[in-house]
Amino acid sequence: MTSSKINLDMTTTRAEFFRNLAVAMRDMSATIDGDNIRVFCHDSEINLKLSPMAPLVIGPTLQLERWNLAIEFRGQSDEQRDSFMKTFKRAFHRGGG
Repeated sequence: MTSSKINLDMTTTRAEFFRNLAVAMRDMSATIDGDNIRVFCHDSEINLKLSPMAPLVIGPTLQLERWNLAIEFRGQSDEQRDSFMKTFKRAFHRGGG
C-alpha cells in the first residue's frame, strides 16, 4: 500500500460536483471543509481538493465551469484505489450523443 495522487480536469459546476460526489461516496463517510474532502474508506483515507480553473470557452456565448480535482490516496491497495475510481467515474459519467 502506497500513497498515490491523481489530478482530474472536471467540467462541472461546484454544486453538481458535490451532488455527484455524494453518489460516489454512498457507502463511505467523509468530512467536508470548503473544497477539501476527506473520505474514510477501508480503514484508510482519500483526500480530495477541488480548485477552480479557467472556464472552458465554447464559442462566443458558452462558458463551462472547470475545476481541478486532486485526489490523494493514503494507504489503499491498488485494488481498493481502482475500486474507488471505478465508483467515482460511474457517479460522474455523462452520456453524450
